[in-house]
Order: sequence, then structure tokens, then C-alpha cells
Amino acid sequence: MAASLDLFEPLTPAEVDLVLQLKEAMASTVEEGGVSHTPWHGAHPPCNDLPSRRGRRQWSLPKATKMLQATLQWRLETQPHAITWAQVEVEAGSGKNFVSPHPDRDGRPVVTMRPRNQNTGDEKAQVQFLTYCLEHASRLADAQRVGKMTWLIDFVGYSMRNAPSVRTSVEVLHVLQNHYPERLGCAVCYCAPSLFSLTWRAVSPFIDPVTKKKVAFVEKAKAGPNPSKAAATPASDAADADVIVDGGGDGAAVGGLEARFRLEHIEECMGGCLKGSLFDLAKYRARMMAEDAQVAAAIAAISMGKSGGGGGAVLGVESLSSSMSELSTGPAGALAN
Repeated sequence: MAASLDLFEPLTPAEVDLVLQLKEAMASTVEEGGVSHTPWHGAHPPCNDLPSRRGRRQWSLPKATKMLQATLQWRLETQPHAITWAQVEVEAGSGKNFVSPHPDRDGRPVVTMRPRNQNTGDEKAQVQFLTYCLEHASRLADAQRVGKMTWLIDFVGYSMRNAPSVRTSVEVLHVLQNHYPERLGCAVCYCAPSLFSLTWRAVSPFIDPVTKKKVAFVEKAKAGPNPSKAAATPASDAADADVIVDGGGDGAAVGGLEARFRLEHIEECMGGCLKGSLFDLAKYRARMMAEDAQVAAAIAAISMGKSGGGGGAVLGVESLSSSMSELSTGPAGALAN
């Protein structure tokens, strides 16, 4: 029975039983809301983070059902799977957020963020663009069967002018924690200035403790015997900002950028070995439009009822409520480029 769920990680018989109960509990909601005809692609069930939080949730079926219902409603209303490059190209043009063509050392897709490249003041469009990136990264994570993504936030040039508002930051946190739970493997903050501590203090109350432990801070390498490596930020340097510096993602120790990324995939300006810029708008546009076309084709096939037995690989309850563990949507990752 467990094999039919296409799990990334094994579950106990009792856990599998809870998964099947969740699927049964959600079946009527899926049908009544028309969800069975909605492609979810990179959606990560809101109940998927339960194994990592067993101590607090004890695999609660009622809580999992409530969370999943909330995400089903959110996806029906926002249609994140239907966002296209044409809708976000203005936001994407500066390279402020992009999914790197290279994974991290764990094989996870990397969402690179550079606040200094902020090019609009439209907060709604900014959140929509980040959601577009999360959908793409989620599909890649599923295709590679790693289920999670890594965020690399380059704070060089961060200022009051380009810093997101607290309102936008809180909304992004809400979307990530409630609708992409356990998608985040690690968030690496590079050269976060003291100014960021103000934002950190403002949003910290809204950050789940489990998520907070996944935030790692690294600083520019100092002159010395190995200047190419960015060093881990000492706890004393960030204590006044209540910053977590010993997370590293999933409890791993922080050892600088090289501990998480291959330096040949990190630009020289960040202490890596890659010459030039990792972001090429023309190439990125082509990459995203190609994936948009794949997604559109899948949606069309579903709408026309031609997906047949493979339809569950792209849509609906088979992928959304397939487990209550830290799993991906399994076959949905086949849409990744």
C-alpha cells in the first residue's frame, strides 16, 4: 500500500494508515470544490511537515485535514500553478529572485534572492513572483526526489530603499509556512547587515520555530590563508539581533557557503569561482517559458480528460494528500525542466 503513495521517505504502517485516512477525509472536499480538475504540480500538502514536528502535532488527522483544506482553498483562489512568465517578467527582469540552474550540495534547487535588485513597488506583484519561483523550485525538488529547496539570500547592497515592507515579509512567511510547509531545507543569508536585524525582529514572532532553525548566516571571507570561502557568522556577532546562526538547514552545522554549495556554482563576488553573473535574463526567460508550456500542456490534457491513468501524476488528491510526511508530490515533478 505504501508503495502506491510514491513516498520519498518510508513511513511506518501506522503512519501510512493515517495518510490513507487523510485521503479519505479529503475526498469529498476535493470533489465538491472541483479540485480534482485542478493541477497542483509543485504543491506541497500542508500536512507534509508533521513527521518533523511529531512532538507538537503527534500526527493529528484533524489538524492535517484543516491545514490541507486551507491550502486547497488558497490554491483555488490564487491559482499559483497558472502563473506564467508573461505575468511576472517585469518583476523577474532585474534578477532579484531566480531559481539557479545549479542545485546545492544536497541536490536541492536553489532560489537566489538579491534585495538590492528590487525594481518595483508593487507588493502584490512581488509576492506573486516569489510564488512563481516557489512553484518552479517545488517541481524541480520533486523531479530530483529531494522534496525541499534552499534559499540563498544575498544581502550585499541591502538598504531601506530596497528592503521589503514588514507586511510583505509577513505575507511571504505565511505563504511559505502554510502552503509550502517543509519545502524549505535551508535559508542561507549572505552578508546580512545590521539593518536587517530590524526586519528580523519584526517578523520573528511569525516564524515557526522549526523554520527559524533552518536559517543560517554567513559573512564575507576575511583576508587570510583561504579568502575564497565565506565564513560562518559567529553567534556573538548576531546575538543582539536574535539571529539563529547554528541552523544550517535540518540541524546541520554552518560552515560557510562551501558547506552548502559548490564554489564553482557561486559567483566570484560572493567568494565563489564562477566568473560573471549566474543570472542571464535571456536564458532564464527561455527556461521558464519552456516550463510554462509544459505546465499549460498538462493543464490542457487534464481539462480534456486525456490524462488517463497518469492524471494523478499531475493533479489532485493523489499528489496533494498522498502523505502526511515530508514528502513531495512525487510524479508531479515530471513537469520540471
